[in-house]
Amino acid sequence: MKLEQEAMTYMLAKKTQFKKALREYATYMEQYIDDNLHGSHEVDQAKIQLQSCILWAEEAADMHGIK
Repeated sequence: MKLEQEAMTYMLAKKTQFKKALREYATYMEQYIDDNLHGSHEVDQAKIQLQSCILWAEEAADMHGIK
């Protein structure tokens, strides 16, 4: 039973690390977009799609695990 618990703890830590890194990189990407592009409808849509991408990637990690 202890081995199963250790495996679950490891997988949870791996998911947490993935999600934290994903959001950190997305923050850099959003800042890069803001720094280099003029505000427009297209920029707003790009940022919305970036947020969507993060949410889908997190869902995939929850559903299928991390490599």
